[in-house]
Amino acid sequence: MNRSLRIALFVLLVLPLYPQQKGDVPLVTVGPITITREEFVNRYEMTPALNRRAKDIESGKAEFLLSMIAEKLLVLKARENGWENDSLVLRGMTEIEQMLARDEFYRREVTEKVTITEQERQQGLKRSLNDLKVYFLYAKTKEGADFLMSQLRKGKPLETFSFDDASRDEFAGPDSAIARWGDVDERMERVIYGLKLNETSAPVQLDDGWYIVKLMGKTVTVLAGEKERKGAMEKVDAVLRKRKELVRMAAVMKEELKGTRTEMNARLLKGALVHLWQMAVHEASMPGDTGMYFIDHGRVDSLRARMGDSLRLPLITFPHTVWTAEQAFRKVAVTNLAVLRPTVARLRADVEQRLRDLIDQEYLTRAAYRTGMHQTASVREQLRVWRESFIAQSVRNRLLDTVTATMQEVEELRMLMKSDSASLSDQRTAEEKVKQVKGGLLTDRFIGTTANETVIIVFEKNFEETSVTGTTAMVFRYLGFGGRMFAVPLVLPQTNWVRFWDQESKPIP
Repeated sequence: MNRSLRIALFVLLVLPLYPQQKGDVPLVTVGPITITREEFVNRYEMTPALNRRAKDIESGKAEFLLSMIAEKLLVLKARENGWENDSLVLRGMTEIEQMLARDEFYRREVTEKVTITEQERQQGLKRSLNDLKVYFLYAKTKEGADFLMSQLRKGKPLETFSFDDASRDEFAGPDSAIARWGDVDERMERVIYGLKLNETSAPVQLDDGWYIVKLMGKTVTVLAGEKERKGAMEKVDAVLRKRKELVRMAAVMKEELKGTRTEMNARLLKGALVHLWQMAVHEASMPGDTGMYFIDHGRVDSLRARMGDSLRLPLITFPHTVWTAEQAFRKVAVTNLAVLRPTVARLRADVEQRLRDLIDQEYLTRAAYRTGMHQTASVREQLRVWRESFIAQSVRNRLLDTVTATMQEVEELRMLMKSDSASLSDQRTAEEKVKQVKGGLLTDRFIGTTANETVIIVFEKNFEETSVTGTTAMVFRYLGFGGRMFAVPLVLPQTNWVRFWDQESKPIP
């Protein structure tokens, strides 16, 4: 562990370990704010970090803890100066609260109301141990499927069918496949697992057409022991739960969306889509184009430059609110929508579907608020962590806004970075680099000074017994009823503030 970090940790007040539940185990108190083991572990494991290695875990833990302490010190200063209600913080917290409330609504109305019977589990286990080899024919229409069945009834074996080029729009096959329980559409699965060897099914309608299936063989997996059986049963439970949650979710959405009325400005949407298509055509002619067109915030910025004030017009009107075209496309951008080899028709289909999903989520969020999900203990605790992260970043921004760069400072930096002077040849870039350096120093000093005014207590034994891994990951949380967000607020590396911390002033018991 770095010597300065070791000293910084050991000069903190050290208190004994008291028996507590995992989520309540304190690692550090920063004034009135407590960093619990649960918050520390969750944010450590789900925050990406460069050069994190298993052999450096203890050092990594120490640095991460100091960065979290820095965040909490910034929060304390914000409270002291009345900066908690910064407009950017409030806007960001509103969006986070809406997502968390909707997710809690899903948990209570969908997840908690799904039950799996033992009979379903045993049937699922039995089927999961049988991989089935099938041949199948495809027909686009019911009339086509009826024609194929008439041929089968006359004794023509399914595997002997063939189709000329003129029939390819209507028919396909025979093709072979391995059907594994849990991977197959449930409608088809129910049919396949009810067939006997060499038996042919009646036509089965799926989303893209009609299928006729013949069971040709099966492979049976034999479980060697209790461990294998337990693993197989866990997979069965996961499949059954996922399927039942989808059914329950559809029922909840049908009920909540019943009678809702939303208006969309079709003409404005079409104009925006044409502009997006024109930008896509231009970019497709450039080297390195992959064919995937992402509608991100940069492209929404370009759309605003093209459409001007038109993008501020209402695009979607709800009974309770209005989304301008820019707001709607910003929401689409957050979902990471990508359109493959975009045409106007493809853009329209994909964007309209994404907007319909977002409209549904808006109504479901309203339902979550109506039922008080935003006031639940779970949501409030998660919001506390997010709010503190937002506030800390808001204070950093305030400090950085006060930083300026003089010509002399720019030249001094260029002299220091002679080996990389090319990167500072642009005056604006050089000024931003100076501000970055000065801003970092200012922030570290600000945090260190705040630390000198604050009682910081580390529960050393609790911290030592906190286990983490050396894995680097960025984890997303997929939300009920759709959407995603970062699983936890990111922790910015911030350890140099300890240089400005008057450690000698801290009493050690």
